[in-house]
Amino acid sequence: MHMNGSSDMRMGFDGDAPKRPINLSLNEDLIAKAKALGINISAAAEAGVAQVVVEAERRRIEDQAEAAMRAWNEYDSRHGSVADEFGEL
Repeated sequence: MHMNGSSDMRMGFDGDAPKRPINLSLNEDLIAKAKALGINISAAAEAGVAQVVVEAERRRIEDQAEAAMRAWNEYDSRHGSVADEFGEL
């Protein structure tokens, strides 16, 4: 992944990666309205997937941080604070 200054890099994926054709099943009425409005469906789908990926990664990181905090609090309640061991420095 190289830095190109695009917002894609800040979102956690390489915006310059090659495109890959896939098959999607989308709501027929929604697609008709998007086409009538001149919306690039591929770009809109990519933006939507990127947003979902960012949100899922954020939740994963929050879950990991929460688990680490629970583990630390459990250690602290069983063994006391590490700071208490050294008192005032």
